[in-house]
Amino acid sequence: MRVLLLILVSACFQWSQAQVKLCLDSTLKLAYTKKYGFSDGLMCMPFYCDPFCQPAYKKGDTLGLCGKFVFVDRNFVVKVKPGFEIPCGFEPRFSEGLCAVSLKNQLCFIDTMGQVKITTDLLACSNHKNRILPFKNGRAKVYRGSGTLKNYYEVYYIDKEGKRIREPLLVHVRKKPVRVIASVNKRDTTIRVAVNNDQLEPELELSEADFFEIPRSIPRGKYPMTEGDLQMYLKSMPHHDNRMLIYFECGQYQIDNMAEEDTMYCGKFVFTDTFLNVKIAGGFNLPCGFEPEFREGLCAVSKNNYIVYIDTMGNTVINTGLKACDTILNKASTFKNGIATLYVGDRRTKGLYTTQAINTKGERVRLLEFDDLDLAEKFIGKFKNLLPEECEGCFIGKGKTNGLWFLVEKSGKIRKKLDLK
Repeated sequence: MRVLLLILVSACFQWSQAQVKLCLDSTLKLAYTKKYGFSDGLMCMPFYCDPFCQPAYKKGDTLGLCGKFVFVDRNFVVKVKPGFEIPCGFEPRFSEGLCAVSLKNQLCFIDTMGQVKITTDLLACSNHKNRILPFKNGRAKVYRGSGTLKNYYEVYYIDKEGKRIREPLLVHVRKKPVRVIASVNKRDTTIRVAVNNDQLEPELELSEADFFEIPRSIPRGKYPMTEGDLQMYLKSMPHHDNRMLIYFECGQYQIDNMAEEDTMYCGKFVFTDTFLNVKIAGGFNLPCGFEPEFREGLCAVSKNNYIVYIDTMGNTVINTGLKACDTILNKASTFKNGIATLYVGDRRTKGLYTTQAINTKGERVRLLEFDDLDLAEKFIGKFKNLLPEECEGCFIGKGKTNGLWFLVEKSGKIRKKLDLK
């Protein structure tokens, strides 16, 4: 009995030693509360060590705490000590007993004792800008960044075991189209409807509410977007050859305004035309070093982790043989005047590239040996010995080493030296 009593006394003593109350004046308490805020009775904030408060602490109380982020309760008693970092994309907040923080640059959830309960494969600080919202009703919303396109995320939910929740998609069920002839009687608010497919059927009596539940005709293969958002998107995103890259996000607005069949595009990148009709869906991925963009009917994308050029129907036209996502981050430009540039990364020196020019058939050409390269037809009248009939399918370029002007075929072959007027 005496031993048990000693154990209890020792435990209480250790508990009292473990409790560290942050010394702050009332003004700072209000300021921190306003800035960070409590959630589930806890608040993440920096442990501020005021020299004037040093006498208020016992020896060793502030060891390893000063300047570090901790979780405190409403009495500003430290409940979760350092050992975690702040993620780059959001502020840690407890909800339903869990909080997303950063540990060794990995997003994970800790409990109110600071113990790791859920680990994820998401980087806490990277160009992906991953973020996680606090738990609500047993699930947390995850925004997984693409790492290539700005502000594009894969959005999904996880449960308290960290498992991804398969979310049902709510879609409109479209019935067989009918031709409706309606007349409204204002006295009894009854709508008399004659339904006509191929032949007139007996009249039906529906309430006013029932009448407006008749399903709308929603076009298939179209990404729903408000007119205002579409205009903003068209201004901010490149869209050449009537093709533009869209992340098919299925938010509430999209679900309410999309055809049931279009749920297959949810969470994927697709190419649409200017009116948001899906033209290329699936079969490609985003390269790591650049954003896909159509020019002259071709666009560089990733297929099976290799950079290829596809046409406006999604067919592969050129295989470059370059890895799409590798440590050297190979790149491919859009086409201009029938020529594109491949940037082959150097494995020894980061950011160093060798360049190659290719034509629309994927054939390597020598055009990168010339500066100021442009269509020959633009230079008619600038040179003494340049005739209009010679310009078709040719370029004008200046030699990199000698500064002389040349008429150059698309293959890179020099046709002749030019003399300025």
